[in-house]
Amino acid sequence: MMISLPNKRILIICEGITEYLYAKSLQSELPRKLQRSVSIEIDYNSKNDPKGLAEEARKRKRTAMGEKNAYDSIWLFFDHDNWPQLQAAFSIIETEEFCIAFSSVCIEHWFILHFENCGRSFQNGEEALHYLRSKWPNYHKTKIKHYEELRNRLDTALVRAKAFRRNVQTDLPKHQRNPYFTIDKLIEFFKELLT
Repeated sequence: MMISLPNKRILIICEGITEYLYAKSLQSELPRKLQRSVSIEIDYNSKNDPKGLAEEARKRKRTAMGEKNAYDSIWLFFDHDNWPQLQAAFSIIETEEFCIAFSSVCIEHWFILHFENCGRSFQNGEEALHYLRSKWPNYHKTKIKHYEELRNRLDTALVRAKAFRRNVQTDLPKHQRNPYFTIDKLIEFFKELLT
């Protein structure tokens, strides 16, 4: 008996090349049969500020709906990075009901969670990058396969990210929370595609 796989259309727009490579690694983990039935478009956008990503996603959502080929899910994969228009970006994200794979202050803090339960509030990406290199000396933003290299530590990082989200000050808007992560939600989304 052959099982029919659902056809889905998914869009993931990434802020940077590190996020793009990470999302591509998640996609490559899917079985070939599933890759044929699920269309996953992963883009690295030149408008790489979060507001620009949100506006691009909104535009693509409307175009796809106009073409009667709507996305089943739209994800934005980005960092806090002290962008000045984060509040505006989150406003669009909430209005359009986009999903986010977000890390505050940068993706390097997400990688640190694979090594230790670091609840420190980094002030910027350079500070987090310096700290990460003390744990992972061969780290490079684009020359290594982050997901593959950290896979054996992933379950620990997932648990830690969820714990931070449970314990965060919920009266603060998402863009002001630090540390704060939702990259685990994108990983779980990919796992759910397998079921």
